[in-house]
Amino acid sequence: MDRICEVANLTKIRHIIGPALRRYSNLEKSFNISDYRVQAHKQSDQWESIAKALLAGYSDNVFVSMRELQEKNLLFARYKDTEDIAVLDIKSTLTRPIKQEPVPLVVARDVFYSTAVRSRAIISFVGEIKLDWMNHSIKREFRLTAEEETYLNSNNRYGNVRQLYPNNIQMLLSNKTLKLTGRSDVVLNAELQLRKEMITELTFKLENHYSANTTEYKNLADNLEKVSKMPNIFHPMIWRWETEKQVKITVDNNTSAKTCDIKVVGRPSEIAKVKQEFDSFLSWLSNCAVLRDPDSGKKIGI
Repeated sequence: MDRICEVANLTKIRHIIGPALRRYSNLEKSFNISDYRVQAHKQSDQWESIAKALLAGYSDNVFVSMRELQEKNLLFARYKDTEDIAVLDIKSTLTRPIKQEPVPLVVARDVFYSTAVRSRAIISFVGEIKLDWMNHSIKREFRLTAEEETYLNSNNRYGNVRQLYPNNIQMLLSNKTLKLTGRSDVVLNAELQLRKEMITELTFKLENHYSANTTEYKNLADNLEKVSKMPNIFHPMIWRWETEKQVKITVDNNTSAKTCDIKVVGRPSEIAKVKQEFDSFLSWLSNCAVLRDPDSGKKIGI
């Protein structure tokens, strides 16, 4: 204990830490007694009523999976303020493996901010809730790009969503900002619908736009032919974009054209970033004189 306190610069409160640890150990042993453990696992089958009671007092502690908001898996955002990011307590029964879809909507009794990581909270005493259990009022506002605003307004996409909620919600799309005001269950439902409406698709090829007879053109032509035979090199990128932004990328080899065919599905703002990343990759290939041959496994180049 003395050594730990010295390393952590906690020597001055050594007399407090010691008794606190002993108290914690005693409580841990007490709550591990079988009688307490059995009681803790009892279920009332009245979760809906309990959840609605919690929502009446803890409506600010409603957290939505960021996957639902086309953001990073395994993170949750306080729906009242999606800048407030959280993760589930590691001991929560609602945690899911990374490849499994997370619980979409939860209410938390406790929200804890660690001194080590202040950028995100830890939520505990968490329960899954249904959308129609929420009835408190809320105002939501989130930014769009100019392209996304234009896309929503085209083909009456925004108008169609408004018609679904003619009297239950106030909706305003202007100056690259979408504002929603009304009962929280309707607001969230409308927001998710609008986010789905923003999903679009872009297809393109990895192409060589450099002038012929230049070093960049030759490097890129040679390297694209090799890359077309090993589209698996894009798997980390594909996984990263789907995990962090819910963007789906498909890369198919086009050996006849000696390139790759790309399809990207997601919000226009994210698709633009994906395209920029592929363009950056092409720029790197044009300056790369050595690339591992997928057939021989040997390095070739200068």
